Amino acid sequence: MIFGAYPYFPEDSINSILNEIKLVLKGGRLTEGPYVQEFEQKFAEYNDVKYALAVNSGTASLDCTLRHYRLNGREVIVPTNTFISTPNAVLLAGGKPVFADMNEETLGIDVEDAKRKITSKTAGIIVVHIAGLVCPQIHELRQFCDEKGLFLIEDAAHAHGAMMNNQKAGTFGHAGCFSFYPTKVMTSCEGGMIITNDQQLADEARCLRTCGQNSERQAVMLGHNWRLSEMAAVVGRHQLEKLEEFIAKRNQVAVWYGQALADVKGVSPLHVPEGFRCSYYKYPIKLAEGIDRVKVGSILKEKYGVEPGHVYYPPCHLMPFYKNTFGTKEGDLPTAERVLKQVLCLPMHYAITQENVLYVRDALVSALTELKTA
Repeated sequence: MIFGAYPYFPEDSINSILNEIKLVLKGGRLTEGPYVQEFEQKFAEYNDVKYALAVNSGTASLDCTLRHYRLNGREVIVPTNTFISTPNAVLLAGGKPVFADMNEETLGIDVEDAKRKITSKTAGIIVVHIAGLVCPQIHELRQFCDEKGLFLIEDAAHAHGAMMNNQKAGTFGHAGCFSFYPTKVMTSCEGGMIITNDQQLADEARCLRTCGQNSERQAVMLGHNWRLSEMAAVVGRHQLEKLEEFIAKRNQVAVWYGQALADVKGVSPLHVPEGFRCSYYKYPIKLAEGIDRVKVGSILKEKYGVEPGHVYYPPCHLMPFYKNTFGTKEGDLPTAERVLKQVLCLPMHYAITQENVLYVRDALVSALTELKTA
């Protein structure tokens, strides 16, 4: 099996991680200790921001950030093409998600549709950098939000180290939220991070993640236990040290795929504009209309041992919970509904070799031929 995603730990990292975890266990301080603080400091330095706050998941990073804005039933514009954690976090923080359609070229939010969805109830917008490609209209979106008095949060769960014109994902909005789930570009097993230059947001996030307690252990607000453990921070810091290497390899794999798929009819890879560095959390391809993505994926996995993925189908507004809760339905967001039926993700991770890429290409061609002649 060629896995769709796979966490990578170099041997030197494994040895160092094990040694440091032994020190954590012997020291007895398993949470709220120096390793979390160091991980936060290094992550802030890497992204050139003032504050980085570690939490126990990417979902918690969104939830914690959103609570700072006191939603109280107000609306937040969210792309329908995202993992359900994004709209879920809005609801959990007391707001109402309003779904925007998708840009067919970037697979991210349709900025013009997001603008059309603004009402007097809107508190802010969440932009998601799908597959590790920074939203090309992020500056326009930030200016729009500033003019309207709205917050802009970047869900950068796919985009560790991704850049547009040498500025890193997560630093364009008022806050950036990252996930360190095992499939991500870097991992801490489970975990997340908030980055921001807003001191008030940072101070409150620090409080919220510890059950609403301030530095004197006084409960000053309602919070959750969103802390990251010392062991997870050890893993995360070592992954961060290798992040540039991980991104370089993923970009090399993307080049191999681009070359291998150049002459394959009916397949269009994600286009990365000049001046962008994609972190390639995923390698999405768009199949021509009429090609059954589900059948292609099934053949790849069952016949050729290639594990495919998607980003994301069905889109959030067609998930049963959101349909039942808000009455969203087929036809509401036509671009996402049409395009996502055709988007398939090929295996992408550090361990992929050029031989793997050629095998995946051949398997894909065989699957497409099999469907065509069926």
